[in-house]
Amino acid sequence: MPHNSLTHAGLMGQSTMSDVDSANSAIPLSTRRVTSGWTTLYWALQLSVWGFFCWWQIGGEVVFVSAPWSSAAIVWGSYSFAGIVLTHWLRIVSKRGAWLSLPSLALIRRLLLTALLLGFIGLAIMVTASMIAYRNPVPAMMQYFNDRLPLWNRIFNEFLISLFVYLTWVAAYFGVATIRHRYQLEMRQTQLAEALQAAELRLLEAQLNPHFLFNALNGVRALIADEPARAQDAVTQLARTLRYTLGAGRQQLVSLGQELEMVDDYLALESMRLAQRLQIVREIDPAATQMRIPTMLLQTLVENAIKHGIAPLRQGGTLRIVARTTANELVLEVGNPKPPGSAEQTVGGVGLRNASKRLQLLFGPRATFELDLSVCDRAKAVVRIPA
Repeated sequence: MPHNSLTHAGLMGQSTMSDVDSANSAIPLSTRRVTSGWTTLYWALQLSVWGFFCWWQIGGEVVFVSAPWSSAAIVWGSYSFAGIVLTHWLRIVSKRGAWLSLPSLALIRRLLLTALLLGFIGLAIMVTASMIAYRNPVPAMMQYFNDRLPLWNRIFNEFLISLFVYLTWVAAYFGVATIRHRYQLEMRQTQLAEALQAAELRLLEAQLNPHFLFNALNGVRALIADEPARAQDAVTQLARTLRYTLGAGRQQLVSLGQELEMVDDYLALESMRLAQRLQIVREIDPAATQMRIPTMLLQTLVENAIKHGIAPLRQGGTLRIVARTTANELVLEVGNPKPPGSAEQTVGGVGLRNASKRLQLLFGPRATFELDLSVCDRAKAVVRIPA
């Protein structure tokens, strides 16, 4: 059976084109085009600026000190190529480490130390290339202008030049990147505020399922005469569930531990209806309970698993809830049996569309929402949230 993974959207036991389209709209096409345009501009500037620097240095040595063109090309070609590689490495590391999210002083301190490190590496490359080209650790032009200085002083001047080059690159790149990052944060906050305002009623509509409410009340009524203590517990669980649901529109994030408490109450009420048809397996990493997730996210996955996966099956099935942490993300998995032919069914999916969009707006493109249908008789929703 081929693996079918629908990024940023999914239904437990079901997948619909409308859900995929809605989830993908959380990252507008225009935004993806802008990101691609920034990458193209970065490479155009990276190659052109380092290329101009290389040409300028080679030309200076050839014109002013009559150095052989090939020797000058070895020194400054090596230095410029290394500059492209090192600065691009810095760009990758800073993105993966979310440096732009650091406090200003911490970011400045990290950038200065990084520029210092790159300056030393650049010096080592310049000295090595100069020894190969001129049999002297100092390039020809620097020899000409610093001929009266001792060797250690000339090498120190080489380091200062290398440090200045990398400080200039760091200041230019991270200056632009910081402005762009702040603009993106402002846009994301604006979009989030608008989406939450527009979606608040839809969230209540999607989560406050009248059928669930009626089933829960009927279950409580059946317990009142024979098992009054259990009925009292069920009323308490129902009250907590409704209180949590009605308050979901007023907060964006809750801890996974809080969400799990609400999910436990919800599952206890569903167990009154499904009895032995609902089996539950939990694999919860204690460290994961402190992580913050969008309100009602896990409850939406669990409700969908029961409604579209377990409830339609005469024999019911096992609901599997997994929460684990890695070095840089929280992983949530909700698995359930899949009724035959369910992949072709369609539903509105209002709750999951809202959850997917909120996930993107709150955490950005690093957060993903996938549906794994690779096993023929089971479905598994997988959510990844950056730490």
